[in-house]
Amino acid sequence: MEARVGEAVISEGEPGDRFYVVADGALDVSIGGMQVGVLARGDCFGEIALLRDVPRTATVTARSPVLLDALDKSAFLAAVTGHDPSARAADELVHERLERATIVR
Repeated sequence: MEARVGEAVISEGEPGDRFYVVADGALDVSIGGMQVGVLARGDCFGEIALLRDVPRTATVTARSPVLLDALDKSAFLAAVTGHDPSARAADELVHERLERATIVR
């Protein structure tokens, strides 16, 4: 998947249906309109909505032209929850990101 500068890949509050890995480019992460981070090659996003079955917790917008790899919800959940070390790592990432989101709000 590609995204142009300024294009929102996911938007806060919408349902989640995919997990993304940044193959190239940079993206801004914002919560409630406030920028809270930047993602670059090798980073990932979208896991919270999929693992917790909640709406997207942040908006992720292309800062530069972006190339993303994506997994749909069922493939992501099968890959992560079917392997204990992956499930633990994903849970730690979700916990860390939700803590950061709570601080911002």
